[in-house]
Amino acid sequence: MSEAKFQGSQQKFQRKTILIKKSLQYKYMFLMLSSVLIGFLIVGFEIIWTLSKVTTEHPMLLPLLDKLYAMMPIFLIKMAMYLTAILIVSAVISHRMAGPIFKFEKSARIVADGDLTHRVSLRKGDHLVEMQTEFNNMVDSFHSAVKNCKTAVETSNREIEDISKNIDNPQVKSRLAVILRNVSEVFSKFKT
Repeated sequence: MSEAKFQGSQQKFQRKTILIKKSLQYKYMFLMLSSVLIGFLIVGFEIIWTLSKVTTEHPMLLPLLDKLYAMMPIFLIKMAMYLTAILIVSAVISHRMAGPIFKFEKSARIVADGDLTHRVSLRKGDHLVEMQTEFNNMVDSFHSAVKNCKTAVETSNREIEDISKNIDNPQVKSRLAVILRNVSEVFSKFKT
């Protein structure tokens, strides 16, 4: 697949699952929903308390209070609709945060397994874009350092091999061969 086609298909990628990191998203959704619910309750109780106080001072407004109490079921239905809308909005917003967190966790595992060519690529509109840049800069820096070390080790290995050719002592040659093998294995884990 050509690089242009790969990038085009990568940009069209859309997550199909809304709940990617369920525990994080449920906590976020619960916080949003409970905050709004507490706000509704505080405002509702404040309105009822204020109206009760006004009607005790002005009994002629008592029929108004009765009408408001009669409208309570409609108010509760509307409140349920608002809370449902907030639940949906909080799921979408939490998805825009949980998706990148999921990607960072996955990318951290890939890099920890030695693939220093891997980079995080977030979708347009996702949160934590600044973290993407920092993560990729960190991996770039580590990739560069490992590459330089690998080059230095390869150069040192060639010099040790050259020196080993000029040594007649079999024990020293054997020891140098073990050292070369051990040093070569140090960077074998990394994909650079």
